[in-house]
Amino acid sequence: MSFRLGIGPVSIKQPSLKCRGIKCSKVFRASAAAPIDDMPGDHQRWVALLGREDEPTDALEDYCKLLAQSLQKKGCSLEIFRIDWAEQGWRRSLRDAGKQFAEQRGSWALVQYTPLAWSRHGFPLRFARMISGLKGAGIQVLIVFHDPEPFGGRRFRDRLRRGVQLAVMRRSARLADKIVSTISPDRVPWMQDPAIRAKTLLLPVGSNLPVMPRKTQRPGNRIPMIIVFGFSNLASETSMIAWVLSRAAEVVGPLHLTVFGRGAKVAGTLLLPLLADSPVELEDLGVLEAERAGSLLANADVQLFVRSGLSSRRGSGIAGIACGLPIIGFSDAETAFPVTEAGVRLVPIGDREGLVRELVLVLQQPTLRETLRQRNLEAAERYFSWDRIADAYLSFLRVS
Repeated sequence: MSFRLGIGPVSIKQPSLKCRGIKCSKVFRASAAAPIDDMPGDHQRWVALLGREDEPTDALEDYCKLLAQSLQKKGCSLEIFRIDWAEQGWRRSLRDAGKQFAEQRGSWALVQYTPLAWSRHGFPLRFARMISGLKGAGIQVLIVFHDPEPFGGRRFRDRLRRGVQLAVMRRSARLADKIVSTISPDRVPWMQDPAIRAKTLLLPVGSNLPVMPRKTQRPGNRIPMIIVFGFSNLASETSMIAWVLSRAAEVVGPLHLTVFGRGAKVAGTLLLPLLADSPVELEDLGVLEAERAGSLLANADVQLFVRSGLSSRRGSGIAGIACGLPIIGFSDAETAFPVTEAGVRLVPIGDREGLVRELVLVLQQPTLRETLRQRNLEAAERYFSWDRIADAYLSFLRVS
């Protein structure tokens, strides 16, 4: 089966960076530093394959573009393509794709997987067929499982969807030549199949925000700043945040809460009445330019992470680590190395009393905050930098 995109690759002007979003056209060549034609003739050329674009921002697109920039410095180009199945339909997309990739035989395709990238409702039934088509066209396939765990839920539809996702991931993983998991494969039950585990590499995501300088002049009597970056379950997360900060403020005094990223404007509306009777100032900023967001993280006191357990696939948490910001949050089954090496203080998921305890401790002890900052900066350089991630890809895909 051959495999082509509906339109050919074209170079475009570099898009501006947004928090958790880099806007681009449907197909583009990611060449951040120099034209691909200027590279040595023996350099490696890979393709990153994306499904449906996420709105209002697309973290997978961020991931591919930032990876491409680091790979290019190392003599490897990464061209980034979208499969326009949502607009063109699967039949046409799968039929056309082979013509586009006919000249790519023997090269690597880095296919980015989340269920909703390949299905509107989380039933990615055609994903394995697409992987089979790439293999049939002579392409070497690496699947990056950004969401290696299936969706939860107790309804019949949820159980059915979970079964479909597990079957699709198992089937496509067996077809792939290599696999990257953004969380430890030891924590993913379906990856324990020996044939799958043997070709799987743990690679955490990197930060989609630049590391900005930290201000050196910090008045000692200023109100501590707490950051929350991004929301998913607005009702439960805002309720948890308001309760934790209100309780912590009873001990340490007034606090300043800044929320930004996806869902922050709605979250601010929900948080306002919940914090009305507390000494907690609220600032909701929405989606920010990358430089401003990075500066906020670098100069805050603590990041509060309550979306789920902190793990190596959570880009908002990794951004805090990269900026040296101490993180107070939850741990769950996904929480493992290398996140546990960073400057984080985690409690079991749902333990809101534990969050208050850790938040108060970190806010009251400047020496502890500085220790956590240094651990984050060291972990960011060792595990989460894009150059480190690019090196790992090059080593993993090196031809023997």
